[in-house]
Amino acid sequence: MGDAPRAVILAAGQGTRMRSARPKVLHPLAGRPMLLHIVDVALEATGVRPIVVLSPGQPAVREVIDAIAEVVIQAEPRGTGDALRSLPAERRDAGPVVVLYGDLPLLRAETIRSLVRAQVASGAACVLLTVVPGRPAGLGRVVRGSSGRVERVVEERDLPGGEPVPAECNAGVYVFSGTRLWPALEALSADNAQGEHYLTDLIGMLAPEVETVLATDPDEAMGVNDRSQLAAAEAVLRRRLLEALMLTGVTVEDPVTTYVDAAVRVGVDTVLRPMTVLRGATVIGRECEIGPMAQIRDSRIGDRVRVGASVIDEAEIADGVEIGHFNRVRPGSVLESGVSLGTHAEVKNSRVGVGSHINHVSCVLDSDLGRDVNVGAGTITCNYDGRAKHRTAIGDGVFVGSNSSLVAPVRIGRGAYVAAASIVTRDVPEGALAVGRARQRNIEGWHPRERPEDPRP
Repeated sequence: MGDAPRAVILAAGQGTRMRSARPKVLHPLAGRPMLLHIVDVALEATGVRPIVVLSPGQPAVREVIDAIAEVVIQAEPRGTGDALRSLPAERRDAGPVVVLYGDLPLLRAETIRSLVRAQVASGAACVLLTVVPGRPAGLGRVVRGSSGRVERVVEERDLPGGEPVPAECNAGVYVFSGTRLWPALEALSADNAQGEHYLTDLIGMLAPEVETVLATDPDEAMGVNDRSQLAAAEAVLRRRLLEALMLTGVTVEDPVTTYVDAAVRVGVDTVLRPMTVLRGATVIGRECEIGPMAQIRDSRIGDRVRVGASVIDEAEIADGVEIGHFNRVRPGSVLESGVSLGTHAEVKNSRVGVGSHINHVSCVLDSDLGRDVNVGAGTITCNYDGRAKHRTAIGDGVFVGSNSSLVAPVRIGRGAYVAAASIVTRDVPEGALAVGRARQRNIEGWHPRERPEDPRP
C-alpha cells in the first residue's frame, strides 16, 4: 500500500432519470463521454490511474475507460458506501483516498489538489468539498454544531422540520485518510429505509475529524442526473472552453452561438464567427476565418484558411484554402494549398491539387485532381456504376467546361480541355480537347408549324 493520493470514481449508478438506453456516464459533454472528463481530472490531480467502480451490467462503460483507469465491480447495488467497500484489499491504500462521483464533469484538478493538500496538512480523517450554490435542490446539506465543526451531512428531504436549513451543501468530493477510511467503511450501517450503505454517513462517523474546503466555483458541484442538467453542464463547459481559447489569442465573435468540443485546438489570430460548430479532434491553424455557420468535425485545417457556411467532415485542408458558402467536404478529402471551393460544391474522398478551383455547383467524388485544375459549374465525376465505385484522375492544368459529366474510371491528361456539356467516358490525352455532346441542329420554322395556336411569332 502506498501513501500517494489515489482517486476512486463511483460510477455504478443506473441513471434512470436520464430516460435513456445509454449509461448516464457515457452521455456526451463537449464531444466526450461525461465519465472521461472526471477520469482525466482525477489522473491530472493525482498522477495515477483512477479506480472506477462499475456495476456488472456496464460493459459499454468499461470499454470506454479500460485503457485509462482500473475497474472494480460492485456486485449488487447496495449504495455508495458499499461501492467503495467493493475495492479489494490490495487497492485499499493508506494514503489520501480521493472519492468522486462519475457524474461531476465540471470538477477541476486544482480543486482536488487543494483538498489533498488540506488533508495531508491537517491529518483529518476526511476533507469534504462544500459549496453554497444559488440553487441547492438535490444536494445534501452540511450540518455544523455549535462549535462550527461538521457533524453530519443530511439530505434535504431528511432535515428536521422547523429548523433553519443550512446553506452549505455537500459537493460530493471527498479526500479520506486511508487509515481511517477502510475501518470506518466496515462499520458502516445499512439501517435505513433503503437498506443501503451511504457514503455520506461516514461524515457523521468520522466527525469531529472532518474538515471542509469551500468551492470557489459552485459550478464544480453541478451533478448530472437528467437531460436538463446535462444541458446546463454542457453550457458551463462550453463557456470554459471558449474562454480558454480567447485567452490564447482566438477571437470568438459570439460565444453564445459558438460550439467547440473539448479536444478541438485553434491557432492564434483565428476568428470564429457566429453559429460555428467545431466537433471531435478538429485542429485549426493560425489566422483563419471560420464561419459564420461553419460545421467542422475531426478535420485538420491549415493556416490562413477561410471557411464560410460549409460542412467539413474528416478532411484535411491545407494552408490558404478558401471554402465559400454551402459546400460539403466529406471524409477522406484533401484540399491542397490555394484550393478554392466557391459555392454548392461537394468533394468526397478526393485529393484536389494546389491552386485548383471548383467554384460552382459541382460534385467531385473519388477523384484525384492535379495542380491548377479548373472545374466548371455543374461538373460531376460519376463514380458509381451501380455495383462498384471508381476513381477519376484529372491532370495538372486541365480545364473542365461547365455541365460536364466525367464517367469513372476515366483519366483526363495534363493540360487537356473538356468542352462544356460533355459526357466523357474515355480517357482524354494530354493537351487534347474532348467534346462529348450531340451536335446542335436548328429546325427553321418549327414554331408556327407545330403550335399554330400560340400567338407568339
